[in-house]
Amino acid sequence: MNMPFKTGFRVTSPYGERSNPFTGEQEFHAGIDLVGSDTTVRAVIGGTVFQSRIVTDHSNRTWEWGNYVSILGDDGFMWYYCHLDDRFVEAGDRVESGQPIGIEGSTGYATGIHLHLEVRNGYSPKDPAPLLGIKNEAGYVWTAEADYLQQASPWAKEAVAWAVERHIVNGRGDGDYAWQKPITREEAVVMLYRAREVL
Repeated sequence: MNMPFKTGFRVTSPYGERSNPFTGEQEFHAGIDLVGSDTTVRAVIGGTVFQSRIVTDHSNRTWEWGNYVSILGDDGFMWYYCHLDDRFVEAGDRVESGQPIGIEGSTGYATGIHLHLEVRNGYSPKDPAPLLGIKNEAGYVWTAEADYLQQASPWAKEAVAWAVERHIVNGRGDGDYAWQKPITREEAVVMLYRAREVL
């Protein structure tokens, strides 16, 4: 499981009852709205692209999503990434967790540039927040990658970014990072030995 943005994001509209930003009427918001610190949207979980399209026919309810990508995740849920400015994947493509799939935008029924992230089990919407491990409330969310790059020493940033991109290290919640899985001293020595051979 990855976050939809690599360097942090703001939750601008949580899942659940809310006031419609256009009409002011109460409605059920079936996803969460996010604004990324960067604009590249990434797959939260690996899976197969089910749809990658824009709907402009207003008789089709999905026109509200504008440019969107839906992915049948390896968890069995359908994930929707909506209001995209651009899409990088096509129906039938296999995507991996963390893979860029598009650019956030304001296509469809949107008040501004953001990502509407929705997840469904069949036709039933689910709250995406607990699946992402975040609170279902407005506010800023740091991603693990952002913590790594904030805390890494200037001379180490390139190496840390490389290790994060390959999921070699994980965040520990205190701005520090640790191995994806515990390694023994012997494994660490073997890694240093092999690195010596290519230097």
